[in-house]
Amino acid sequence: MSLSLIAEPDYYLFCEERLGNPYPLFDRLRAEEPVHWCEPMKLWLVTGYDDCFAGLKDERFSSDRTDMYVQALPEEMCIRVQPLLDHVSKWIQLTDEPDHTRLRKLVNLAFTPRMIQQLKPRIEVLVDALLDDVSVDEPTDLIAKFCGPLPATVICEMLGIPVAERDAFRLMTERVMHFSTAGGPRLKNHAEDAAEALKGLIDMFERLIAERRTTAKDDLLSALVRAETDGERLSNEELYAMCVFVFLAGHETTTNGIASGVLALLQHPDQFAALKGDVDGLMRGTVEEALRYESPVTRAVRKAREDFDFGGKTIKAGQLVVFLLGAANRDPKQFPEPAKFDIRREIKRHLAFGFGAHFCLGAVLARMEMEIAFRAFVRRQPNVKLATEALAWKPTMGIRALVKLPVSVS
Repeated sequence: MSLSLIAEPDYYLFCEERLGNPYPLFDRLRAEEPVHWCEPMKLWLVTGYDDCFAGLKDERFSSDRTDMYVQALPEEMCIRVQPLLDHVSKWIQLTDEPDHTRLRKLVNLAFTPRMIQQLKPRIEVLVDALLDDVSVDEPTDLIAKFCGPLPATVICEMLGIPVAERDAFRLMTERVMHFSTAGGPRLKNHAEDAAEALKGLIDMFERLIAERRTTAKDDLLSALVRAETDGERLSNEELYAMCVFVFLAGHETTTNGIASGVLALLQHPDQFAALKGDVDGLMRGTVEEALRYESPVTRAVRKAREDFDFGGKTIKAGQLVVFLLGAANRDPKQFPEPAKFDIRREIKRHLAFGFGAHFCLGAVLARMEMEIAFRAFVRRQPNVKLATEALAWKPTMGIRALVKLPVSVS
């Protein structure tokens, strides 16, 4: 273990307080010890692109990361929040074969490319309506007004959540997210609140699923209820888990992808000007560079099934390994001048959506929403400026998320 890392105060505070700018630490870890045992969290941190890419498709790793939550919680709290732990363990991203393949097949029957493509006109309408509401007279928080409401509305409409219940649904799922994306000592601060929120979500879905079994609608929830392959359907518990996970994954990834992308453009006026000059030619590159530059999902967690050597270290069976996607996407061996935001960059397979069997099932939708949002933003708000340089990021390991994005529009 690197002595300089042990002596580094930021290292100990990494999981709790220093995530505003994690990249200097990522760079040091990658240079000095790319597969590194993190003693405060009792897990491995992997920062190099090649190691992350290899690890995400290595079958010696399990995707079940519930131990990450269990080992961070007091024993008596684990007992109290066991329904929450059981629920999270059923999220598709935390399952292994054969359950993962079965769930993926069932979800793919409902979450089809055709369904996603049909959403495009509606997303364009939502984007324009939200931008209509952006004030031109005073600083506006784009996350509250634009980046957040767009994907939340899209996912709620897809699932078929009644309009009157969408705010309550969003707030409850966000309370669960605060638990699922945390790590280390802070996890216990969110567990019981998330467990309470989950009870409300289950009550809501019990009613909605019962309604869909009686009268199907043209929405994702009805499609999930109907989905059947090889004589199997999703159980009620799997349906609850799928709906909560789809909202969290679709909402958070896209909200943060849009917000971070807009921020990067505003912080790099030359890139914003280039995009305004060639929207069609540079839009795809803008979306992919935004995803690479500030990866919305910052980690993929795996558990070793057996003892084996990986990246020059011996991983023991049962140990957790965190593949830091945001660090991998800033690896200079894969992306020259990685700290430079360049919408003309030739992207060589970034890992913002993961890789392998657990590649994000909502990647196509997220990319489409980001493209529509950026295109409209450039067209509608070409003179927008940052209202402050004092920006804050949420202190969480699981997502890279701005607290606010204040802008002035002229």
